Amino acid sequence: MYSSSTSPQEAAGDAIAGMRFADDVLASPHRPPPRGQYRYLTGAAHARQHRSYDFAVVTDSLANEAAEAVQYLLVEPLVERGLHVDVIEAVDGTYFILLIRAPDEIVVRHAKKLKLQMWLRCGNARELDATILEDSGMNPADRIQVVDHLVREGAKITESSVHVRRIFPVHDAAMNDELLSRYIASWKLEMEIQSTAFCSHVKTYFGEKVAFYFCFLDHYNKSLFPIALLGMVLTAARPFLGTVVYMRVLVLWGFIVSVVWSFWVLKSWSRKTKELNFNWKNNFNATFTVYPNPTFRGVPCTNPITGLPDVSYPAWKRYPTYGAVVLFMLVQIAIMMLFIAAWLTVFEVLKVRYPHSGLFSVQWWSILGGGIVFGLFVDIFQWNVVVTRVARLLTRWENWKTMEEYERSLIRKLFCMDFLNYYTWFFLLAFVYVIPGAGDWITNALNSILYKDPVNCCFGPHLHAAAHVCISCPTPWTGRAADVTQCVPCRGWVTFDRAHLDLEQLFLTPIIVTQGLNLLLAVAWPWVLRQRHHATRLRTDKLALAIVRDQDGTKRDLSILGALSYDATSLANDSKARFLALGPHLDALLGLARDVLYQAEQATYDPYEDYHCAAVQFGFVVMFSMLWPPMPLACLGINALKWRADGVRLANGIGEWYNVLVVLACVGVVVYTALVFVSTGAAEFFVPECATAMDDGTDFRFGPSFRCFSLTARIVMVLVAEHVLFMAIWFFWKNVRSVPRWLALEAQRQEFAFKTALYEARGADPCSTWSSHASVPDLSDSRLQETTPLLKKPSAAATKALAQLWDAKDAA
Repeated sequence: MYSSSTSPQEAAGDAIAGMRFADDVLASPHRPPPRGQYRYLTGAAHARQHRSYDFAVVTDSLANEAAEAVQYLLVEPLVERGLHVDVIEAVDGTYFILLIRAPDEIVVRHAKKLKLQMWLRCGNARELDATILEDSGMNPADRIQVVDHLVREGAKITESSVHVRRIFPVHDAAMNDELLSRYIASWKLEMEIQSTAFCSHVKTYFGEKVAFYFCFLDHYNKSLFPIALLGMVLTAARPFLGTVVYMRVLVLWGFIVSVVWSFWVLKSWSRKTKELNFNWKNNFNATFTVYPNPTFRGVPCTNPITGLPDVSYPAWKRYPTYGAVVLFMLVQIAIMMLFIAAWLTVFEVLKVRYPHSGLFSVQWWSILGGGIVFGLFVDIFQWNVVVTRVARLLTRWENWKTMEEYERSLIRKLFCMDFLNYYTWFFLLAFVYVIPGAGDWITNALNSILYKDPVNCCFGPHLHAAAHVCISCPTPWTGRAADVTQCVPCRGWVTFDRAHLDLEQLFLTPIIVTQGLNLLLAVAWPWVLRQRHHATRLRTDKLALAIVRDQDGTKRDLSILGALSYDATSLANDSKARFLALGPHLDALLGLARDVLYQAEQATYDPYEDYHCAAVQFGFVVMFSMLWPPMPLACLGINALKWRADGVRLANGIGEWYNVLVVLACVGVVVYTALVFVSTGAAEFFVPECATAMDDGTDFRFGPSFRCFSLTARIVMVLVAEHVLFMAIWFFWKNVRSVPRWLALEAQRQEFAFKTALYEARGADPCSTWSSHASVPDLSDSRLQETTPLLKKPSAAATKALAQLWDAKDAA
């Protein structure tokens, strides 16, 4: 570890002036890093000793001539960067495992270099001690990041390099087991109670990006608990309240969730983020940290800020990709409209064929089956197979320079496609099909386009079920003049009846099914894969044991042999010294290789899908809770299980996802007002005459009565209500601090202390001449007020002396 004999004030002043760290932080050409060493492991007795590796590289299957290239293409570049490499060769020599361990001196030196560069980019004064001056050591997550930079940027070894199959960090198995047994495997409330400690452990061993996800999920779950309890109370009291009272209370419930709770969660998480960044010694005022995109390809240029050579990519080259994104979204809308029409047709047919709608009835099971098919299409095929892959492909084509730009563009695409994929059906049903004539218009258009039916063919309520003749004729969808008294039944299968448009049933089944599928994929599928791995591992062990027992001594000599110490100078760089002797501990080496290969087969943990699920859930809560009050409880239960499921896939905020949640909260306000005044018919229950007409007993279904309020009046009420709500939200957002008061005061105190120390440290500089003439006040004087100028206006003599000083300095 690095230590400093200078005072903190002198160190701070030197660091700012750029007078230190030329030899001990930044890589100096006169002081190259010491060369690392490598060895070929073979399973001798001391191979059992515990060695913690930082990274592993697994090669592709190689031919005999290609196997020799591993030495100079992979091993030598790593050794040149000062890294130690242990090589495990397959029994048949077809692939290699490179286990990389970085000496502490190399890690500390490179870490200080990276931290200094990061601080110069987006650091502040309070971070200087933690970034450059302190020698507090490194946690495993920081160490992995440094070694990753040495391997990828220093040695230039990536997944795209020749002969490389996977590059991944090797986590501490003992710590993984401790986290699993202490927080994940236990079904007690210990994990929820000690969530802060769990997040701290995750941050220490897996980094801040993963830790922020678990902190956000913990905060989100705790925020869901009060409204989940309130939603269950409202659901349990529904039979006793009556239709009129229930619909009135439902408006208040929607206001609490969609307006109050949503923005309170966002503001509280913003405050929590600042607190976490402060405790983790991050710059909580910075929006992001710059990391280069390894796949970026640009043209050479000169950086206008630093004046150094750089690469750039013209923005106009991304325009064709933007056009492809718009085209894909239009195609997606068309597909979703067709599928929604199919879902409505199936729903209508089931309503007519099976009129009994009791629990576990034929209609109930049929609608559930239709919802499962709808959920499979939306959540599995449409999102996982099509949308996500297309979004990633288009974002790669955009060729962003930094990972932050890449992630921001990807998240925005996913968010827009989320609306088209998850919410298009909701908006069409709630705000289009409920309008008289709109559903008939869409149905006629689809039948006319797909089945060449007349523009005003009859269907559903316009068709006599027994005689199969038209009772009435809908308005033509083309808008052209047609004889509305003469029409024929539609040949197409698309149908619709507004009288059967029950928003509660239409929304509830797909929502429950899609969230159930998400839970199944997040919890059950990883468990199945782990069980499959354990079974395969056990079966392979038995087979390998049988093979070893049947082998003779000559064949066993072809296995991996011997283990060389780093201190054995005679064999330190002999790549052929692996065929020496067969030790009795070959099983330990094979077990190590097997564990590394198992980690190589695991997918790199990416919180995108987890954040996506959380964002979709947040949208469901703020938009759909009015239709189904138990929605927060369902999301809370899913997240509680998912918290534990994510723990077994562990691999400066939540970034652009926070903006996604803000947009969802704003959309939730608009949707809430539209549900109250347009879709559900809740506004009618505040007018006694309308409430009496709509309260028809137990057969009441969600839906508006346009006899009470016209569509124009409803639109005006929506516009007025959402403007009033947004004004209240804006007032709340501006008057509630995003940074807790105690945290802001502490940050200002540290900033002032740093500047004071820096100012005092510079007092002994050549600027002391300036100080003597300018009458610098004593900063330690308790009578010094905040408005007192630190430097008084200099006299003419002081100005002349200062000019002479700088002239002499330039001449020297």
